[in-house]
Amino acid sequence: MFKIQAFMKPLLLSLLLLNGALFSFDTYAETTIQRVQISNPDSGAQAMIKLTKAAKVSHFTLKNPNRVVVDIRDAKGTSDYQAKSADDLIQRVRNSKPKTRNDTRFVFEVAELLDYEVTTVTHKDGPYLLLKFDDPQPQSLTMITGRQSQRDDDIIIALDAGHGGRDPGSIGPKGTYEKHITLAIAKKLQKRINAEKGMRAVLTREGDYYISPSQRPLMAREKKADLLISIHADAFHTPQPRGASVWTINERRSNTEFARLLENKSRQSELLSGASTVIAQSDDDLGFVRTILDMTKEGARKSSYEASDYIIKELKKVTQMHKKDRQYASLAVLTAQDIPSILVEVGFISNPTEEKNLNWSKYRQRLADAIFIGLEKYFKIYPPNGTLWSR
Repeated sequence: MFKIQAFMKPLLLSLLLLNGALFSFDTYAETTIQRVQISNPDSGAQAMIKLTKAAKVSHFTLKNPNRVVVDIRDAKGTSDYQAKSADDLIQRVRNSKPKTRNDTRFVFEVAELLDYEVTTVTHKDGPYLLLKFDDPQPQSLTMITGRQSQRDDDIIIALDAGHGGRDPGSIGPKGTYEKHITLAIAKKLQKRINAEKGMRAVLTREGDYYISPSQRPLMAREKKADLLISIHADAFHTPQPRGASVWTINERRSNTEFARLLENKSRQSELLSGASTVIAQSDDDLGFVRTILDMTKEGARKSSYEASDYIIKELKKVTQMHKKDRQYASLAVLTAQDIPSILVEVGFISNPTEEKNLNWSKYRQRLADAIFIGLEKYFKIYPPNGTLWSR
């Protein structure tokens, strides 16, 4: 878990052409060939030809040696282009004399003639011709970048106990500190999660010390979390309000963080893993970057919505709800672009009855159990790729 969530990685590698070789062309015709990229992502070897506008294409194969010939009609690039490739299948690319004078012909010398297809891929930065070969051994290939390749079988859930250290959080009428309640519930929830085969919980803090809200989602990413749950207790200036609520990031804050991400190349590299080496070589790939990061963000946000709804259903069974439906807020702890993130307010510590309940160990266990059951039901339907639960 698109983790960059683990379910997004195959699409990421295909679009960004990991380990691709880049070759430049002069641009001087109405339909101009700008560059060729060769790569071998997990789905099979491929080449992409960047054009300034869409063009008609024909193609055929030849043997002795094995070749795939692609003719691009009414397109100009260079008449003597040739380059060797480090790919095992596509060994060399060169120009050849086309049948029609105004066309450009590319010859792809290949180790063997596999099934292939030639399609036009349209992006904001212009059209590409995609020559894609079938993977001859699809079962033997594994992802080599990103959290998916490094993950174990467990679904990893980051539990964030709100506040801590010099930040006590809200304080109840009897002097109860929110930071102690949140850590106690987080530890109970961790124990329950770790008792379930195929699930593992990690804590952002295990004691009474301060961690900034913006650092917490970064810690979740470092721990390769599939989901982040931040636990808090609510408060108000009068004692009447009571009940739990569940929050996810609002759209405005999500879009603001996304805009910041687009301006921060180092943060992009964290999410895109090894594919960032390709991005750095070509400004034309920026359209790909934006598309992938946006899809990652939206995937994480949708997962946050789904998981929060399951948790709300279970919390309703054990406690009163202050808000019956999921809520939205601009909170730093929820700003991870690639990790579904949820904040659970377990009740109002400013309410005398709820303060008493939150100090009761059995009540804290009920809350932890409800959150766990909600998570369990969610992950049974939406298990992250590569986990025990996905098999």
